[in-house]
Amino acid sequence: MRINRITRRVPVLAYLRAGGAFRLLQFAIVTAGLIAIAINTMPQQPESRLALLNVVLWGCLAFFIAEWVSVIVRVNSAGRLADYLKSGVWIIDALAVLPVPVALAFGAPKTGAWLLGVLWLLKLASVSPGIARLGRVIRVEAKPLLSVLVIFLMVLFFAAAALNQVEREAQPDTFGSLPSALWWAVVTLTTTGYGDAVPVTALGRIVGGMVMICGLGVFGLLTGILATGFVEDGRRHNFVQNWDLVKGVPFFRSLDPAGIIEISRMLRRLELPENTMVVHRGRQGDCMYFVASGEVEVEVEPDPIRLGPGAFFGEMALLGGGKRNADVTTTLPTTLLVLDLADFRTFTAHHPELAVEIEAQARKRDKSATGGGHHQ
Repeated sequence: MRINRITRRVPVLAYLRAGGAFRLLQFAIVTAGLIAIAINTMPQQPESRLALLNVVLWGCLAFFIAEWVSVIVRVNSAGRLADYLKSGVWIIDALAVLPVPVALAFGAPKTGAWLLGVLWLLKLASVSPGIARLGRVIRVEAKPLLSVLVIFLMVLFFAAAALNQVEREAQPDTFGSLPSALWWAVVTLTTTGYGDAVPVTALGRIVGGMVMICGLGVFGLLTGILATGFVEDGRRHNFVQNWDLVKGVPFFRSLDPAGIIEISRMLRRLELPENTMVVHRGRQGDCMYFVASGEVEVEVEPDPIRLGPGAFFGEMALLGGGKRNADVTTTLPTTLLVLDLADFRTFTAHHPELAVEIEAQARKRDKSATGGGHHQ
């Protein structure tokens, strides 16, 4: 179900956000706006500079207004207005447009109203794959993260209460109340250590040392959960992409769903630009390749052979345990699926019929290629 939700979300964002050029323009607009907001807060600005800042700020706001209107028109004309509203992107678009005019309309000072322009940073978050991945990880790992938060709060309040009792006689200004002790507990638990509040009694220092150790454990646990979540999300994302690519390779169409899942987990996706050497003649072969998209050229005599989507190469070195006998280069931007030697043997052991087909096609190529140059 999580995979389905991810794949449903991606087309909506892809439709709303034009691509790399648009994101670059958006980044430039946001950067210019933030610089103008920062300079606008400086006192005693000359009139000429204030006029220029107003032009930049209103220009940035006009850009986001035009973008929001164009998005609404496009998604509505394409019948995707409901998807747009469900995706939550519209909230970010609204926050980039409405707060500043509303604040100015209610009489807020111009400097304070334009400070709301920092919400423009959310526009970058809406088109950033990393932010989207972080959101997915937080949703998936919500329960473990909530458990860590509960542990953090428990240690925080227990430490503050303990220091309030132990240190309030020695340092009434610093630890005389629970809110004051909470500041020390936050600083110590997060291992920030500002040094503005330090226990002076022996028991207070013992408690402080225990809080420091607990802080390391809590944030280590938090880091571990997030790191594991990012790894698992990457695996799920790669699995979905490999699944789609594997289904498009004719050689795998005879596999049942279990077989497709197995090979999808084994394959590594390799994105290569044009004119990139994939296989070098004379090197030991340790994997075979399937062309998911694009094209490669196998340099054999008398004429090179070009392989397109659905073809595979590099299998002869695995079958014979030998070296590569031909150079292979991409002629177009190409996506390859790589099957390593160990996975190749495991897969062909589980699916002997495909092993027979690989060997048959390899022999056929070997016979058709003059001088045997096509068995990489």
